[in-house]
Amino acid sequence: MDMNTNRMDISPGTVEIECAHKTNTWQDVLRCLQVLFGSEVGTLALDRDFGIDWSFLDQPLLTARAMLEQELVQKVRRYEKRANITEIKWSGDGLSGQMIPKVVVELV
Repeated sequence: MDMNTNRMDISPGTVEIECAHKTNTWQDVLRCLQVLFGSEVGTLALDRDFGIDWSFLDQPLLTARAMLEQELVQKVRRYEKRANITEIKWSGDGLSGQMIPKVVVELV
């Protein structure tokens, strides 16, 4: 987080994914979530809503975190119905501004 602007540095590809109960389908679900979280909204020609909208990055820290959490939950509900987000944990160094979300999912 930039101490002068209270902004956070997070980007596509920095979202971690965790699942407590790994089944045979877990690897496929993980790959699908990695593609979803690593794609920027508007870049898939046949589905412009697919991916994560990163436009919130210029918002204050708490606003950006809330907007990302909402975006992740909504997109998982829409695009990966085999997974359900149970928790989003945050790690990283607040002094440098690097915040890393860890999405905890359960398979349904």
